[in-house]
Amino acid sequence: MKADFLIRAAVMATMVALATGAGAAEVDDLVLMTEEYPPYNYTEDGKPKGFAVDLLVRMLEKAGSKLTREDIRVMPWSNAYNQALQKPNTVVFATSRTPSREDLFKWVGPMSVNRIALIAPKKRGLEIGSMEAAKRHAIGAIRDDSGENLLIQKGVEKEKIERLTNPLSMIRMMEAGRIDMAAYGDISMNWVLKSNGFDPDDYEVVLVLDEIPAFYAFNKETPDAVIQTLQNALDELKQVPEDGGKSEHRKILDQYLR
Repeated sequence: MKADFLIRAAVMATMVALATGAGAAEVDDLVLMTEEYPPYNYTEDGKPKGFAVDLLVRMLEKAGSKLTREDIRVMPWSNAYNQALQKPNTVVFATSRTPSREDLFKWVGPMSVNRIALIAPKKRGLEIGSMEAAKRHAIGAIRDDSGENLLIQKGVEKEKIERLTNPLSMIRMMEAGRIDMAAYGDISMNWVLKSNGFDPDDYEVVLVLDEIPAFYAFNKETPDAVIQTLQNALDELKQVPEDGGKSEHRKILDQYLR
């Protein structure tokens, strides 16, 4: 009887493991892609850094994966995004989980909340109280980024959006008067401004488009077990210790956003 019980217990444990998680080898098959979107993800001294990068590295460690920071590829957002749409076992981050993207990917998260806004130089003195008012101005956005998607959802014609590949280009175009405002995450925009010698206090949010949770977005052919394994790892990192201190997730976030 005892032997039968042990056999049944072992079978049940195996079934639970198969249902709720993946082996490290399956996670190792992932192709990890991101963009220059500080402080979430960016390069410094040729290496990927940022809140989303550090968090993913810890998730991979918890999953027992051989993948490391050096395996993360940094590229233009449009390239990474479209590869994740088309190629199995690819992941792109940090990705805003919007209704229009919901069925395009499998998701792990959320890692944080990203406020997408219209940002403009204060010297322009723009008073934008609505999207209807915003439509009368030249707006820049990153190609295939959530800012562009939100503009289109809110009725801005795609052909009227100045589509660019990086936020520094948007800043330079605003400085030159070629566009009036940019649709982008406000935290990331402040980081880019400061990092490139501009004063963030010279810019302001003129209209909030949305507050969207940021996730890791996986190609839809990624095995569910891989998704569950990494979600479990993230959930563990979010757990608050019994002494009431900060979770590891919060500690990583605070390194970049405070």
